[in-house]
Amino acid sequence: MGMENLEEFLTKKKEQAEKNKIDWEQKKQQWLMEITTFYKQIQSFLTPLQEKGLLSFEWEEVKKYEEYLGEYTTRKLYVNFPDQQVVIEPIGKNIIGAMGRIDMIGKNGNVMFLLVDKEAESPKIMVHFDDGLSKGLEKIRETKNPEYAWKIATPAPNIKFIDLNKDSFSDALLGVIAE
Repeated sequence: MGMENLEEFLTKKKEQAEKNKIDWEQKKQQWLMEITTFYKQIQSFLTPLQEKGLLSFEWEEVKKYEEYLGEYTTRKLYVNFPDQQVVIEPIGKNIIGAMGRIDMIGKNGNVMFLLVDKEAESPKIMVHFDDGLSKGLEKIRETKNPEYAWKIATPAPNIKFIDLNKDSFSDALLGVIAE
């Protein structure tokens, strides 16, 4: 009986581990696509100003390293204005409270862009306990299957998410460059 119980226990543990295994390479590729999507979106906002000669773009390849994802290469965007420069740089995929983060850094401050649930208006905190109650919550969370979108995060402590569009991006950009 003892060996049968041990084998049954180990078989269940192995199945559970395989079911919960995360494909980190797939997550890395997804993250790189999300970065590209973000850059395309903001470039569409800024291209009319670039065409008028009011700003220019420069790209720099950067190597990043994140636990689990490993090393990867992405790009940092420099938005050049006549008298200053703004840097837009991916920070990471594995961050608390979002599916990714990109920062915009100017001489007057920083703006955080977070990849979050499209419906989210602010961060949600969920505590997980390894018991029967949490199992029910997991089922609810699994069925939701949210869509994600890039949003601007207001500063702490009362963080709010602002939908990323041409006007909100312009306001954020002005915030880091205007004197």
